[in-house]
Amino acid sequence: MSKYNKLQLDIESVFSTTAWKAESIAAYPGNFEGEIGAKEFVKIELLPSSSEDAFGHFSGIEGQVIIQVYVPSGQGMTRMLAVADILDTYFQAKHFINGTSTGSSALNIIGKDKANPALYRADYTVDFTLFN
Repeated sequence: MSKYNKLQLDIESVFSTTAWKAESIAAYPGNFEGEIGAKEFVKIELLPSSSEDAFGHFSGIEGQVIIQVYVPSGQGMTRMLAVADILDTYFQAKHFINGTSTGSSALNIIGKDKANPALYRADYTVDFTLFN
């Protein structure tokens, strides 16, 4: 299995677990273009880059997982922060089955979504490393 497939499986498999489904937060890939009927959802993007050691040898991949969080506008920060805390339970400082490890998270508040002002958006980001 390729390194990028391992990364994708490690991260995206979280959203198919029974535990995640119990959170009742819909999850979509970042490039999803269909109709989203959920009032609250996330979009997942992976930003990998190759990693080299001091001698120029390939040692794996590293990068960021960016999860765009969408909640209803006009409800304050409480739900946005609660969703970030939920994401932390799945992604902050974790080790996944195919070798992906994550670090600490950050939350960047974007504000009202330009495409749909009824939604409020933030980007949840966590760094990752995967060694082959």
